[in-house]
Amino acid sequence: MQLQPGQHVHFIGIGGVSMSALAGALNEQGFEISGSDTRLSQRVHKLRAAGISVYHGQAADNIGDADLIIYTTAIRDDNPELVAAQASGRPVLHRSELLTLLLAEKQRLAVTGTHGKSTTTAMLGSILLELGWDPTIFVGAYCANWDGNYRCGQGQWAVFEACESDGSFRRYEGCSQILTSIEPDHLDEHHNFANLRRAFAEFVATADPDGFVVYWADDPEVVAAIQHSPVRTISYGLEGAQADVTAAQITRSSQGVRFVPVMFGRTLPVVDLPVVGNHNVLNALAALAAAEQIGIDVPAAGLALSSFSGVGRRFEQMGWVNGCQVIDDYAHHPTEVRATLQAAKDHFGRRVIAVFQPHLYSRTRDLMDQFASCFGQADVVVITDIYGAREQPTDEVSAEELYQRVRANEPGKLVRYIPTADEIVDFLLQTAQAEDMILTIGAGDICQVAERLVQTTQQL
Repeated sequence: MQLQPGQHVHFIGIGGVSMSALAGALNEQGFEISGSDTRLSQRVHKLRAAGISVYHGQAADNIGDADLIIYTTAIRDDNPELVAAQASGRPVLHRSELLTLLLAEKQRLAVTGTHGKSTTTAMLGSILLELGWDPTIFVGAYCANWDGNYRCGQGQWAVFEACESDGSFRRYEGCSQILTSIEPDHLDEHHNFANLRRAFAEFVATADPDGFVVYWADDPEVVAAIQHSPVRTISYGLEGAQADVTAAQITRSSQGVRFVPVMFGRTLPVVDLPVVGNHNVLNALAALAAAEQIGIDVPAAGLALSSFSGVGRRFEQMGWVNGCQVIDDYAHHPTEVRATLQAAKDHFGRRVIAVFQPHLYSRTRDLMDQFASCFGQADVVVITDIYGAREQPTDEVSAEELYQRVRANEPGKLVRYIPTADEIVDFLLQTAQAEDMILTIGAGDICQVAERLVQTTQQL
């Protein structure tokens, strides 16, 4: 089908990060947009402020006279709006199908991987924007460089995050690609790691025959998947890696990371990256490698990264409370938690209090051993209740079990299970010492604890 401005498009679950971006983009392009959601989030309020009608709650009548209805994998088969839409005979598309239609006329670059895809997408998008390429960008997080989670440009290139969570990224055929990492995750959808590996291999096989794939050379799972690529490949890695693009002379500060890119044996000017962590050096190398393939001058791209403003909930500085710096981070996989805590130690060298909210019962169950051992760089650990999101509670796993496992794995360390936000805030105010760093970590609503801590100081 073809998209035509003026059509009425209804989004079931419009407040989701990808759905809100698509709704906002179509609204800017002259479509009539409506939607519904069970939560009145900040994204919903922003959509309403843009003139979009958003229903609180979901009911069959909400779809109205919509010409096209959009849903996500998180929408259950018995959702009343989805049932009504399917019964009406009108077109019903998954969000990935809509994105494919929306970007059909662009040269597209899809960024995927278990970790780093949002930041890498935002970095490359920022390079293109800073250097005047007027890109279209869709990313699964807020980016201050364009004040949102999407940007509609008139340039030829579109850069977007291709999420592997439900396997729908295989619909993005004919794109150049960046592949950042492959680890077990989203096994509630893929059922086992073998299926997830297969999904990545199938995704890589869909690349644009005239395009390219940039990939992380130090991940054996990524290297295995890349064997399915029908196009030219460019590898990246940290200093010492056997890769086409590497970083030398890495130095850290509380302001970020400085490094020297080495591309195909050529030493390039220093890059000052205003975000912390070796994982962000890797993200920057991926963005620089892709920029070079697109045809951008790499020294100019490196300079453009110095104005990168970061991505929302990725080591985001929230403020201070009683002399303690409060940071919020979206890390929800053991590898991400470990990288976030390592970055805190490497760049700041302070005592770290980690407040972790597990995300999804299935992920907590499937990765329990890894979660139990990922808090080594934290001096104090707080575990709170699991954020179920789309999942229902189960007797198979609990936050208390994770707390006991972390405590057994970290003898002598102060580890607490604290179920409510009020109790967590009280504990932190009593326990934190001046110069500590408080890190709220997780993909749920744990950021509200960070917000409340900062507000506590403002109210004094």
